[in-house]
Amino acid sequence: MKFDQTVAVYLRRHLGKAPRVWNWLARYAMYVYVVAVFASLALLSVNDWLAHLLLPAAACYVATLLVQMVIRRPRPNALPHGFKLWIHTYSFPSAHSAASFACAVLLSALAFVVLPVFAPVILVVSFGLAITIALSRIIVGVHYPSDVIAGSLLGAVLAGVFVLFL
Repeated sequence: MKFDQTVAVYLRRHLGKAPRVWNWLARYAMYVYVVAVFASLALLSVNDWLAHLLLPAAACYVATLLVQMVIRRPRPNALPHGFKLWIHTYSFPSAHSAASFACAVLLSALAFVVLPVFAPVILVVSFGLAITIALSRIIVGVHYPSDVIAGSLLGAVLAGVFVLFL
């Protein structure tokens, strides 16, 4: 817990200089993935889209909620930028981090198959956005760093398993 608090304070002090930006990222950046997933409908058949994107995303979300219900770690008390949660779930692991890293893995893998010329760019942008989303969750004070790390790993590993089998 001491590690989590030390890292969170460090990140807020050095990266949290623009609270409006971090609040916006924490609230809305996931919608970039939603748009990207729906844009992939133009490149895939409905069955492929369901199997390669929708099913893994749903599995990641359910796995995250199950782990949260087992661990039941409360969220941090400090919300330094006045960030308000509209839904109250547990802290460990971060569902935003899990979902964003799962999307990054799935969209990158899909890009290497469907759009290989643009795949390196899609990979960098997808993972850059996932990292930014994960950091935003710490900076606005709704997750500890270990929540974000665990969520990121959970999402990336689950998506990676789907990529290997599909």
